[in-house]
Amino acid sequence: MLKKIGKIILLLLIMIAILIGVVFYGTYVSVERVSLNYQSITSSKIAPDLNNLQIAFISDIHYNHFMNQERLKPMIDKLNKANPDLIIFGGDLFDHPELNMPTPEIQSEITNLLTSVKAPLGKFAILGEQDLMNENIKLMCEQILYNSDFEVISNRNIRIHRKSSASLSLVGIDSLLGGAPNVEAAFTNVSDQDFVLCVSHAPDIISQLPMNTISLFLAGHSHGGQIRIPLIGPLNKIEGAKDYVSGSYQNKSAKIHISNGIGTTNSDIRIFAPAEILIYRLVSK
Repeated sequence: MLKKIGKIILLLLIMIAILIGVVFYGTYVSVERVSLNYQSITSSKIAPDLNNLQIAFISDIHYNHFMNQERLKPMIDKLNKANPDLIIFGGDLFDHPELNMPTPEIQSEITNLLTSVKAPLGKFAILGEQDLMNENIKLMCEQILYNSDFEVISNRNIRIHRKSSASLSLVGIDSLLGGAPNVEAAFTNVSDQDFVLCVSHAPDIISQLPMNTISLFLAGHSHGGQIRIPLIGPLNKIEGAKDYVSGSYQNKSAKIHISNGIGTTNSDIRIFAPAEILIYRLVSK
């Protein structure tokens, strides 16, 4: 009987030790590191001239609370070492700026960090709900992105070329939360015969999109839940990311990928929801 009780106590102590280790890692290690999540998509709509083009998607920085210069700079250095051709920022530059307005020094700090991001085919951005808390915050975020050589593409599309007439369509949709998404305007003159990359901040906008036209859809917002329980999923699903939380999905002809982002909000912890930057390689079929 005593041996049985001893085994139970030992098992409980092991479980407690594992739990403490997971929480320690999620609080002090996981939040400081970022993974480059390499993916590829193959399509006959990708022109041979665009074969192996690399697209980086970085989202949810949430600067000026837990995320600071010391944490963000190594992440950007790691991104630059991947040498992406194209970079897209998926929204949420600051963390609750309506409660903690970034000082001019902080604004200059993140401008310099974002300016150091390099991509020969361009740097583009959409806004998240944190960037749209009020008009002053929106203008501030847009100015920082402009000063950092990012072009905001809310509710519009552009053609991306690489040294030839071959192109892909990049479509940006304003945030489902706090924004004014205009799908019709965003898809003006976009053909389903082209490779169409669509980006928006909150993934549940998908229900409003012409998914048969889209080849690849990227979003963030959810942080992957920040805390995920294996085999169960995120501890909490937030508004705007209840249907699509993290990872890849398929909807009609479109591949969907929801990034965990790189920052944290409310609590500085990541358990089984690591910070990530997506790197998508286009493969011509």
